[in-house]
Amino acid sequence: MSLEIVPLTDHFAAEAKGVDLREAQDEEARRALYNAFAENTVLIIRDQKLDPESYLKAGSNFGEIFEQDLKHFCLDENPLVGFISSGDRNNLDGKRIYRGINWHTDHSNRPIPPRATSLYGVTIPQQGGDTQFADMKALYDDLPDETKAKIDHVKTLHVWQASRSPRPLSKPPGEQPETWQPLVRVNPDTGRRGIYMNTARIEKFDGIDDEEGFKIVDHLMELANSGKYEYRHKWRKGDMVIWDNRSVLHQATSDYDEERFLYRIMIQGDPVMSVADQKAA
Repeated sequence: MSLEIVPLTDHFAAEAKGVDLREAQDEEARRALYNAFAENTVLIIRDQKLDPESYLKAGSNFGEIFEQDLKHFCLDENPLVGFISSGDRNNLDGKRIYRGINWHTDHSNRPIPPRATSLYGVTIPQQGGDTQFADMKALYDDLPDETKAKIDHVKTLHVWQASRSPRPLSKPPGEQPETWQPLVRVNPDTGRRGIYMNTARIEKFDGIDDEEGFKIVDHLMELANSGKYEYRHKWRKGDMVIWDNRSVLHQATSDYDEERFLYRIMIQGDPVMSVADQKAA
């Protein structure tokens, strides 16, 4: 493998060139791919030719595969592989939905959420259907010191669907956990701090009044949505994109009418590290 990493913005996201993910990667290659993912938090690997089985093997270069929650959005022949489709229907009312159309990080209501999520482009519309990413490390770095001091030890309760969720979520598969998460999360691979939040799941706060907490989250979301911290991925067939749920937010766009179909897998995570955990280490 002759791996080349090409930055896509000044502060995060990169493309990995010179790799065929259908091939088994040796330990050196796996380490190089993982390091590129960890350092850039969004990694794009274009021009791949993957079926569900080889996609799972490609994903395993980044860790153990995380079992899908929403079984009705999984491939029948391979339930570890989910899908995002223009034909998706909500299991609440059967209506067509565009999944993931608010800034979020995946499964943040889990005590140990997935480290990474990946999508692979199977059928791509000619226009629209991009995926947006926001670098929450750089956003945190730019905050005033007094804001950092205020939020570094704040916790937020993440539930399946918060009462203030900006969109309806699918019916959960049975009882789902509710978990307190730090608003500022430390990435153990890099030691960098970043904002960790999901407006579809945050229900209340600890360490700050709820009203003030939601005002702060609203302000942080304005910053995330400003474009300053964004990489916007324009899909091509054969793209594999993998991103770090510990350090970035992502959201889908709904600006397309043509068929769109992507495979989706997630990578098992590690215990969530807070600022207090980092200082104690």
